[in-house]
Amino acid sequence: MSKYKVAFITGSRADYGIVRNYIAKLNADPEVDFCVLTTGALLLSQFGSAVNIIEQDGFRIDYRNVIPQKMSSLHDTCHIMAQTLDDFSRFFSEHKYDLLIILGDRYEIYSVSIAAAMHRIPILHLHGGELTVANYDEFIRHSITKMATWHITSTEEYRKRVIQLGERPESVFCLGALGAENCLHINMENVQIELRDLYNSFVVLFHPETLNYVSPLEQVEEILKAVRPYTKDYNFIFIGSNADTHADLITCRVKEFCDEHGNCHFYSNLHPDSYHYVVKKSIALIGNSSSGIIEVPSLGSYTINIGDRQTGRVKSSSILDVRCNATVINEAIRYVIEHKDEPIIETPYYKKNSAELYYQTTMNILYSDKQQYKEFYDIKF
Repeated sequence: MSKYKVAFITGSRADYGIVRNYIAKLNADPEVDFCVLTTGALLLSQFGSAVNIIEQDGFRIDYRNVIPQKMSSLHDTCHIMAQTLDDFSRFFSEHKYDLLIILGDRYEIYSVSIAAAMHRIPILHLHGGELTVANYDEFIRHSITKMATWHITSTEEYRKRVIQLGERPESVFCLGALGAENCLHINMENVQIELRDLYNSFVVLFHPETLNYVSPLEQVEEILKAVRPYTKDYNFIFIGSNADTHADLITCRVKEFCDEHGNCHFYSNLHPDSYHYVVKKSIALIGNSSSGIIEVPSLGSYTINIGDRQTGRVKSSSILDVRCNATVINEAIRYVIEHKDEPIIETPYYKKNSAELYYQTTMNILYSDKQQYKEFYDIKF
């Protein structure tokens, strides 16, 4: 019997970090010929060459789609999408898969989804049905849903939304968020030495709000103004932004700030275990990353969630939503310092053994009779 050919496509450190325990199970299955396909910032040194982590974890990489990540305008982003679509269309015309696993809502992943759907490669979409109103990820995520045949969502609310988009209920599975479980298993061998002794710390991770007309530089200045009074008594670990439009502006300004303040440290990229470790040891994650919503509550830290990038997501009570205003952010920092010893027990995205559940569901999909055509599911009113 021939093996099932399965691939996971990744373009950023974030989506790989979320799935690594799950896809390790597929990679170890003798019935599965598993590989990883890579594109985007993952491959570039300016974003930390995170592809090296995938190789260190023992995965076979069958395609490296290297595209320069120029991010100064939306036209640049569209150009990257067009090039990614063309490259993966050529690749999929020569390489067929029984299943392509896609996570989330990145613009380069959108292009890969189009290419796969046009070449009739079945897609399993993870983390559909979620809302992020201030970013182009919002409409990209829902568009990928319509190209996918199978879906795994992180909450029941999101499962219902995917069905609302016309997907058959039997094709949509609510299995929790992989990240909420993954982050609890930290391999200290992957944690950088200099990070192990950083206490009284905050982690700062801020991405551009790509549908917001406010300059990302104006936004990051408000954040830096808010944290500046605390830099003498606390450590601040700044993580580089995703390769979104105008992310380069944020990175340059944050690096300047870190050079001016001894207790501030910048990392363009961290191994997932290093990232989870520093967040677990921190008082709070400051910024607008989805990890602040999904993973940080499991790690027992607070999240100071800035702006509208994550507006619409299900959230734990340990998440403080604030405007991108220095005074308000400063007040939130003061609040989490005062309450840092209080336990955080609400983790709406956590489901026990989620990686195993994802793996078993994926194998059931491979075993199932494949539908030649996907029909739109109408909700009866």
